[in-house]
Amino acid sequence: MLSASVERVGNASVLHVAGQIVVGERLSALRDIVLCELEKHTIFLDLSRVDRIDAGGLGLLVFLHTSVNGLGTALKLLSPSAQVTEVFKLTKLDSVFTLYPAADTDSELLHSAGEPYEASA
Repeated sequence: MLSASVERVGNASVLHVAGQIVVGERLSALRDIVLCELEKHTIFLDLSRVDRIDAGGLGLLVFLHTSVNGLGTALKLLSPSAQVTEVFKLTKLDSVFTLYPAADTDSELLHSAGEPYEASA
């Protein structure tokens, strides 16, 4: 089961995700939630309560990363659980995504909420 809630802070959105990011109907719902936040400069995915991610979930995150960055929005992953962090390391996706630990969350949020994100070419 996957659930998500949205918190808006200035020019940023924080999506608090809980459960499993795996192939299924709820994966489409997560995609839709993220894409509805494109007017924000930064979208944070709080992964602290995600206990499992599969290939479908990784594919969705890569799709979202590519899509939102192409439109000038940053997608940042916050506080990934140990299991999720391990999957990112094994798949080398930790070189594509920046994984922000819990300690960086507040300062990163305030910084991003105050300044617009500029996509680099």
